[in-house]
Amino acid sequence: MKSLRDAIQLRAQILRHLEEANFECNSAERQSLLTFVVAGGGFAGVETVAALNDFVRDALPFYPNLGEGMLRVVLVHSGPVILPELGESLGRHTQKVLEGRGVEIRLNTRVKSMTENKIFLPYTTPIPCSTLVWTAGTVPSPLISPLPCAKERGRITVNQFLQVSDWPDVWAVGDCAFVPDIKNPGKSHPPTAQHAIREGKVVAQNIAAALLGRPGKPFSFKTIGLLASIGRRTGVARIFGYNFSGFLAWWMWRTIYLSKLPGLDKKVRVAFDWTLDLIFPKDVCAVHDLSYHRDFHRLESVKEAAGGNGDYQPSTS
Repeated sequence: MKSLRDAIQLRAQILRHLEEANFECNSAERQSLLTFVVAGGGFAGVETVAALNDFVRDALPFYPNLGEGMLRVVLVHSGPVILPELGESLGRHTQKVLEGRGVEIRLNTRVKSMTENKIFLPYTTPIPCSTLVWTAGTVPSPLISPLPCAKERGRITVNQFLQVSDWPDVWAVGDCAFVPDIKNPGKSHPPTAQHAIREGKVVAQNIAAALLGRPGKPFSFKTIGLLASIGRRTGVARIFGYNFSGFLAWWMWRTIYLSKLPGLDKKVRVAFDWTLDLIFPKDVCAVHDLSYHRDFHRLESVKEAAGGNGDYQPSTS
């Protein structure tokens, strides 16, 4: 789960599996279709499993042959507590809330392997499942790995001025950079948007300073807060060291994201859409993503009609 395209495909697959399960006579096959597993208990995994669980259960009334007892939503996490970035207290609270909504949580375990309709975990029986959402960790862009420079955990190592260690005239920021935390020696800044945005501003200043022969500015930033939505208009948050949960945390989560949208028109449109979401039930219509191949073949057809150089070629027939 990384892009909007992934989300559209996941939504379409969930609805397709509900449609198939509604008329499936084989109980084993139906169980596989109605089991959804999310690997990874960080922010992406918890928010995904919470939204998925809500969506599937909201869609059930449209399928008369299915019941909530047939559904199985599983979150697999390698650590002892989910949402470890928010601390054990909020992690335990989130686990309790999700389990109360029917989510099965497997801690201290990893997905070992999978087939088309089974997922294998260590030291336990396979889980019959046809949908696995992978959020367990991210890696930098594959463009980074072949670069002949020092790396840490796959990311380019930089100094406090965000200069690449081996190439002082090259800077790196964001997910691809291992940025040292000068206030906590031996540790690095997390690859989150909060830090990346501020790294971008500092690196711009440092590039300008380098061109003018002036000293650079070291990067230092402390996380303001972390928030997560856990479904049903509830959330968890840790802001300036204080913990929040429930509707207030969810409201703060939405408000902060709304404030980040560019332009007043987009803010108003999204706020209006979110307001309608508070009043009306979820829309469970299927939205299918068009394949890349269609656009590719269409482009090739246009090239054939227009000519290789893009100029129009009149028909000779």
